[in-house]
Amino acid sequence: MRGGYFYTGQPRGWAIAAVALALSVLPAFAGPTPEEYMAHVGGDAKLVAAGELKLDGYRLVCGQRPTVLDNNLDDYGAAYPGFLILNPRLLAKVSLPVKLWIHAHECGHQFRGPDEETADCFAVQRGRRQRWLTPEGLEEVCRFISPAKGDSMHFSGSHRCDLMRACYADPSIR
Repeated sequence: MRGGYFYTGQPRGWAIAAVALALSVLPAFAGPTPEEYMAHVGGDAKLVAAGELKLDGYRLVCGQRPTVLDNNLDDYGAAYPGFLILNPRLLAKVSLPVKLWIHAHECGHQFRGPDEETADCFAVQRGRRQRWLTPEGLEEVCRFISPAKGDSMHFSGSHRCDLMRACYADPSIR
């Protein structure tokens, strides 16, 4: 999950220009609409209305936010303010707990902002509350992100796992 509250994957040419324009005339939190995003990426990108997304039989909801399914996204998931982006082609390669965690992580950016570790914590606590994330599932998530090296937006995968384990174990989460 390299994508974050603002799309942070490998930029396409249009993205650089769009970001530069947006930053020059709009507040920092503004981003494209789902329709603008899909028009720019082209291909088979598809908009799924809020509450209509299903992954492996699970109906996934992120408030009133829609999801764009983009097989050409260079990551498993990303988010702009107001919508999520998932790559079904990549999601097909990971286990169910990892898929659900990726969606919940991107949803976490919608409710908690751009901080990656906060989105991680949101995701594991949501999974625990909704009972789709078990301790074994959390370990699958950790195996998935453990190889990730840290960068300017993310701690290393192993450090993120330590933080997620603490969030998951928090006794105040019901």
